[in-house]
Amino acid sequence: MASFNGTSGSGDRQRATPGPGSTNEILSRQSGAIMRRFFLETIQEEDPEVQLSPEDLGGAPSEINEPSVMEICKSLKKIGDALNKNAELQHVIDVIPVDNIREVLHKVAERILTAEDLNWGRIVTFLYFAGKLVFKALKSVKTLIRQIINWSLDLIQARVIPWIEQQGGWETIFSYMGSSTWPTFVFFSAGIITGILAFLKLT
Repeated sequence: MASFNGTSGSGDRQRATPGPGSTNEILSRQSGAIMRRFFLETIQEEDPEVQLSPEDLGGAPSEINEPSVMEICKSLKKIGDALNKNAELQHVIDVIPVDNIREVLHKVAERILTAEDLNWGRIVTFLYFAGKLVFKALKSVKTLIRQIINWSLDLIQARVIPWIEQQGGWETIFSYMGSSTWPTFVFFSAGIITGILAFLKLT
């Protein structure tokens, strides 16, 4: 398993190092694999001619092809498909300056990954957004790809994994997808992102 130790800027919450074999460590590794597979699927759907591998994202084929990871990503993909239909969200992502990616990613995380309002819709919307930023970097500044991966993993470790652990693991997303309310949550989460970028005057 590759080690991700992205450097956090001042004011960012420090990512604690999970103990060996702990639930937190297991969720950290699983989250990295899920994120990389979801990113690859999102990018390859965006442009089927893109040549990108798990190794390019700091992972390995064995981790992203684990049955549990593949099943979870199927649910993430349903939410991603819904977000693809949001024209306003696509527009604001398209116009984000590459040199502002880190600032934007952290601002979005501060607003969308809040402990008191966290839900699966917000988490997957953040992953989708981060994957779109990786695609943007792939098309312009490839050296940013690993940095975006590191920044995203740091934010997930600090803001998401404790909540997922409380829920009982990533697999609990299946019950969320079985509800009739998830499209509403996703639409609201996408609106938060567009509002943040409008406030930052990037749109």
